[in-house]
Amino acid sequence: MDGNQALRADELSIGEYHHRAGNLARAESVYRQVLASDPEHSEALRLLGLLAHQTGNLEQANNLLSRATKALPDNVEAYFNLGVVYLDQGAPEKAVAAFEMALALEPKNFSYLVNFGNALVAAGRFDEAVKQSKRALEIDANCVEAHSNLGQALAKTGNLTGAMKASRRAILLRPEDGRLFNNLGVIEQAIGLLDNANRTYRRALEVDPNCYLAERNLLINALNLPQQSSDDLYKIHQKYGRKYDRLSGDQNKFETRDRNINRKLRVGYLSSDFHAHPVGYNIMPLISHHDLSEVETFIYAENENNDDVTGQFKSHADHWCSTSGQSDAQVAQKITADEIDILICLAGRFNLNRPTVAAHRAAPVQISFHDCASTGLTEMDYWLTDKSLHPSDTQEKFSEDLYRLPVFYQFSSPADFPAVSSLPVDQNGFLTFGSFNKLEKINDHVIALWADVLTSVPHSRLFLKYHDYFEDTDLIKHWQSKFAHFGITEDRLLLAGNIDEQAKYLMLYDHIDIALDPFPFNGATTTFEALAMGVPVVAMTGKHFVDRVAGSILQEAGLDHLIADTPRTYINAAQNLAENLPELRLLRNSLRDRLTNSSLCDASQYAQNIEIAYREMWRSWCAK
Repeated sequence: MDGNQALRADELSIGEYHHRAGNLARAESVYRQVLASDPEHSEALRLLGLLAHQTGNLEQANNLLSRATKALPDNVEAYFNLGVVYLDQGAPEKAVAAFEMALALEPKNFSYLVNFGNALVAAGRFDEAVKQSKRALEIDANCVEAHSNLGQALAKTGNLTGAMKASRRAILLRPEDGRLFNNLGVIEQAIGLLDNANRTYRRALEVDPNCYLAERNLLINALNLPQQSSDDLYKIHQKYGRKYDRLSGDQNKFETRDRNINRKLRVGYLSSDFHAHPVGYNIMPLISHHDLSEVETFIYAENENNDDVTGQFKSHADHWCSTSGQSDAQVAQKITADEIDILICLAGRFNLNRPTVAAHRAAPVQISFHDCASTGLTEMDYWLTDKSLHPSDTQEKFSEDLYRLPVFYQFSSPADFPAVSSLPVDQNGFLTFGSFNKLEKINDHVIALWADVLTSVPHSRLFLKYHDYFEDTDLIKHWQSKFAHFGITEDRLLLAGNIDEQAKYLMLYDHIDIALDPFPFNGATTTFEALAMGVPVVAMTGKHFVDRVAGSILQEAGLDHLIADTPRTYINAAQNLAENLPELRLLRNSLRDRLTNSSLCDASQYAQNIEIAYREMWRSWCAK
């Protein structure tokens, strides 16, 4: 080491001392002083990048750490730090690559190995994540993060019972971590242990009141719980809204906004679902059919995944902005700076969506769209719905104003779906009911009713499928026992496992004669897909948005007679269909065309209806 190198090493030691002591401005000054004399000093770049990450400047951190690795290709800590930054930026594949470089330099570094497993989970490479997490646990059987990564990866591969064991082990080792309780709650909910999941989410919030994920998952799970009153549901959402309401009512920030009621509107869509996801598919027809003379489209994406559908969204949007790694306040500031007139918060409680950005009054008009209940937020102005989801005498309670569209749901034409098969009962000699909905939607009330349906149709079977969950033998036994409690023996259950490639998945409807919809959380995409494959759906309608979804779709498809309002009418509708094979055959051959020619697949008219809604809301705001 020459004299200059030794001097710079001493300077960096001083910088690190200030860094550890929290004197960040002083540390930054020292690091930059080193870089002034040696602009590509790898360790100075790394430490400055670490400081930038610590202060929330992710792009700057990324640039500095990337320069550090190029300046010194064996700077192992720079690769590790870069991997962490990539994770925070929502770029898990890049994080995987960075951690792989770190491990290539130090294969036995335990911290790198654990974070590698975390990145693999985030990247959706679950089989590899299971392998690397087990490898980490061979080194340290009590590593909490490795148990947590293993639990999440096993859950994604369909081994829910193994995932539950791993998650419980992580909690035993670190019982004060709300995030770990949330992870366990997600698995319990996926299995269908709804009450357990509720208790686990509440425990997560007890140990960490700021565990946002558990709070959000409580809101989701609330939609699964049967027999809740309108008051009970609203109280849950009021409590959520009160926590995030800023009560600023600050409309003054928009005083200079051009209030021309006829001008082109700047419309922003905020979501984590701009990819191959039900909400993504629901919103794509709208984004791709906006009138460019009426609307300038901004997309604010908190995307976990980027795929071909993401590319389609980017091609149709006028502007694309990633919100990963930013606080609600920062996202709101960006939306306000972009002079967005109307902000649409999509599917608020689900995935990584962020309705709480609206609490900062990011835009003059703020709308909740594709959520299944009220947000409870004072600053959310409207909730988009339709007359089927919210009839004029609706009992549901909400904090927003309702805006009823002519039709709520919109789907792309099923022209590229596999061909519709002949009626399965004609080959099998027995009738097959089916449901491809999430298991968490199939509560004991649903099972009891489906058992009555099966009893009413001798020799009938029930076909269940959701992702690869029925690859788990323990889970199969669990669900067989649930149905056995209501008198349905396992020989009447057909449980399908790992068939998730879209075309092959849809072709499983070739084995189903009639689909049964669960409640209170109805199926939307599953209802449409079943109908598009020629399979009629029997649904129960209730008193809230969430249990009127399937009915809304069936009504637009002209299948009102399959919408039940009591258990008895549900059984009758299913039994009548099962006993009328000519009608079943007719529906099998006509449902797809009926959907294609319905308002459910009329994207141009749908976009016009939405734009009319936006214009009316804008005029209302301008008049204030």
